[in-house]
Amino acid sequence: MTTPLFDVVAMTEHWMRARPGTIACRVDRRRGAETLTYGRLDELITRAAARLARAGVTAGTRAAVMIPPGRDLVAVVLALLRLRAVPVLIDPGLGARAIGACLEEAAVQAFIAVPRAHLARVVLGWARDSVTTTVTFATYALWFARIRRHAGTPPAAAARPRAPYADDLALIAFTSGSTGVPKGVPFRHRHLAGQIELLAHLGALEPGATVYSTFLPFAVAAPAMGCASVIPRLDLRRPGRTDPAAMAASIAAHGVRGLFAAPALLDRLTRHCARHEQVLDSLQIVLTAGAPLPFPVLRRAQRCLPAHADVRSVYGATECLMVAMADAAELAGTAAETACGAGTCLGSALPGNRVRVIGITDQAIPRWSDDLMVPAGAVGEITVAGPAVSDPYLVRPRETALARIDDDGEPVHRMGDLGWQDEQGRLWFAGRKSERVRTADGEMYTDQVEPIVNALPGVRRSALVGVGPPGGQRPVLCVECEPGTPRRERREIVERVRAAAVGGIGQVLAHPGFPMDVRHASKIRRPLLARWAARELGGDER
Repeated sequence: MTTPLFDVVAMTEHWMRARPGTIACRVDRRRGAETLTYGRLDELITRAAARLARAGVTAGTRAAVMIPPGRDLVAVVLALLRLRAVPVLIDPGLGARAIGACLEEAAVQAFIAVPRAHLARVVLGWARDSVTTTVTFATYALWFARIRRHAGTPPAAAARPRAPYADDLALIAFTSGSTGVPKGVPFRHRHLAGQIELLAHLGALEPGATVYSTFLPFAVAAPAMGCASVIPRLDLRRPGRTDPAAMAASIAAHGVRGLFAAPALLDRLTRHCARHEQVLDSLQIVLTAGAPLPFPVLRRAQRCLPAHADVRSVYGATECLMVAMADAAELAGTAAETACGAGTCLGSALPGNRVRVIGITDQAIPRWSDDLMVPAGAVGEITVAGPAVSDPYLVRPRETALARIDDDGEPVHRMGDLGWQDEQGRLWFAGRKSERVRTADGEMYTDQVEPIVNALPGVRRSALVGVGPPGGQRPVLCVECEPGTPRRERREIVERVRAAAVGGIGQVLAHPGFPMDVRHASKIRRPLLARWAARELGGDER
């Protein structure tokens, strides 16, 4: 495709010209918040772009960015996009070894980071052979650049790059998904354009709105949509530990209209507000993603919001960010079915996405056929095709083969999630494919069991795991009680769960506190729980 594309940078620059004095970004700090207007943001981006260009960053340069969340991260990423370079975004919580592997896979040429990240790169040898440019960043008054040029490499061009084409590589993001193995996801500018269109359907990023997001890509997307983004103080290694009191205070102080948070973080925030009888009066819309939204969390959130506010659960993945959406009315209307084992309603596919459910298999599927689809109401693997579906994974042909199906040249992404579609076309979530329990009598799915248990008094959350080899696993229910529950009551809760005999499961174990994924606070680390359950029962943990 050779047609220039109206891109994220052009959208941001439109608002910079139209409303230079309007707030583009607010950054929460220990001592108050820092405010950034569109005019000031433009200055920072221009200054960063000039310095990066002088350091040797040009169109197409793959540049790893390791800067803490804040105005600097936003400005540097937008500066790279302005230069038509390719930001490489890596979750710092992955760990040193995984970060090094990601840098190698992405073949990064520039490394833009704070001093401690540079130290780690040198000591651990990250991307030693590919990095030719390093930029050490402390503040905008202090930049150090070092260039190691290959023979014959020309100096950076000073001219402003052309507008991007739809098929130009825009950025690379790394995701681990359910496998724990980081995979590089390449996005072209047409993918970003598709995601911007999908964002418009969510109703949160409207011009003039103030948006509070614990999901950092929104900090870049919000200014492009004419919004003011509030960037909270985040613990990158433990996102779920973000202080709910600080969140509530920031939302009130900035008059936040839209909130984006994972269900686990929304749970912590609403518990805090409930204890202090606080209503977040400014909020008009709350978006959750990263895991299905439990109905008890929705109900508690509604008590902490003004009557006109809406809560929407967004379903998606890094490879195709937004797939479907369910609003509060839909979630409330299907809560009884969820409590009876139907799974969690994910709502309808967003415009432009084509969602289909195929038979469950752990094998690769090279080509699409309509024979792959299961009948309406049957559980299978969820697939999606649409304008925001990314390119194949970097240098990971096996993972790409397991995640993609070719449909006459159109990529179909296998979500790795199990679910079904009802007669209205709505999508329902049954659980992760890798987490299904394969017993001798058939398969059991986590989200068709756990919501039933979670509705019982005293249960904070539950997890269905399998002990033993696939095809002969014993289903075990692990139960975490509400915080502060006395030991005697914990025993009573376990007996209550056992007596309920959900799914005919007789093995119920109380766990003091589930191991959670520190990068995705809503995700239970089920393999660890399964090994723990096997030890408790004296069984085979394979």
